[in-house]
Amino acid sequence: MIVKLSLLTVAMLLVIPMTLGAQTRRSAADLPSARKLVEIKITGNTRYPHDRIVAASGLSVGSSSTDEDFKKASQRLGDTGLFSDISYAFSYSATGTKLELQLTDNDKLVPVKFENFVWFTPDELRSELRSRVPLFQGSVPVMGSLLEQLNDSLQALLLEHHIPGRVDYLRTAPEDGGEITGINFTVNDVNIVLQKISFTGAAAAEETALLESSKKVQGSQFKLDQISMYVNREWLPVFLQRGYLKASFGDPQVKVIDHKEQTTSVAVTMPVDPGAVYKTSAVEWTDVHVFPLSQLNSLLHLPTGEPANAMRLRADLDAAQKLYGTKGYMAALIRPESTLDNVNQTVAYTLHVSEGAQYKMGELEVQGLDTNSTTKVRTAWPLREGDPYDSSYAQHFLDEAIKVLPKNVTWSVDIHESTNEDDKTVDVSLKFSAKS
Repeated sequence: MIVKLSLLTVAMLLVIPMTLGAQTRRSAADLPSARKLVEIKITGNTRYPHDRIVAASGLSVGSSSTDEDFKKASQRLGDTGLFSDISYAFSYSATGTKLELQLTDNDKLVPVKFENFVWFTPDELRSELRSRVPLFQGSVPVMGSLLEQLNDSLQALLLEHHIPGRVDYLRTAPEDGGEITGINFTVNDVNIVLQKISFTGAAAAEETALLESSKKVQGSQFKLDQISMYVNREWLPVFLQRGYLKASFGDPQVKVIDHKEQTTSVAVTMPVDPGAVYKTSAVEWTDVHVFPLSQLNSLLHLPTGEPANAMRLRADLDAAQKLYGTKGYMAALIRPESTLDNVNQTVAYTLHVSEGAQYKMGELEVQGLDTNSTTKVRTAWPLREGDPYDSSYAQHFLDEAIKVLPKNVTWSVDIHESTNEDDKTVDVSLKFSAKS
């Protein structure tokens, strides 16, 4: 017979009988030898080895099994979350039972990261988990019992090595929202201190700069997420500002250098491949209408023939975007495109500009002042509704505003701009408060 397991309804559905008639099946099934499981066949699966699926199912060839056992095995596999659909078929005969498990792999798996298991290498952890959780291969479903199996196995591993701490896992997603992108396993209730950082592959000048920036993180709690943050925010810029446009960091190599009760101290070695230094060959703007090219070029610090400072370029483009805001182009975007010449080790930049619509002055709101002072501030504000907005003006205006307020008070001002997409206006709120 063939039975299909629906992972959505958890219902077991009998579909069609196999070759023997109902009376014949009952007779064969009544024989003790017919209950012996003589074959387990797996179909549909392309990801997991046969023996590991069998191990995860809880079944074994040679054991005495019934339809109820097959239902439980299918449910057990379904609970892992690794399969989007499961069905099974079996037949009785005098020689024993033959079972076919029909599986459809779940394609929506995410990678696993071990955040701070510093006592083991990543390869050691994966090897241990594969031996303890048969179907673990590095990627996991975002839901299902497999996550709990991994969590329990990691906790057991710590206990076996007399390492304190509680294992937990966290589903991760982009900061701006979206689908889950990974599962992070972390050891909590233990103090892991980043004692020392070193770098391999960097020249002396860059290594000195890297070590200097690393002082901020030394002595802090070790986590891979923190290392990744420092790679992007602190260490990679050391190379990008010197023209190493293809610089990359490898995985951190972590070594335990001291372990006392609840505190583990570690040393981290960061391999780096600087690559070649690229020099600027050309810079071109596209779709520029509001400002003369000479004005925009004056903001750039990319002399041709010199190493391309990618970090300075980011700052220059931020300045150019702010310049657009002074004319009311609040949605202006500048997208740099780099074309690398690997033979001559040069880079040509094309700066694609999307100027967008010009925004006008909307409503002005003044808070925190008495009626008389509010009137004075509103009168001193020169931008009227419908005038092209100037994003730099509010900050400059504060000096003028303070002049019309009581002299015996020290004021702080909070400025808030609110852009309105529909009518392309900017509302401004000035919130005054007297400092005590």
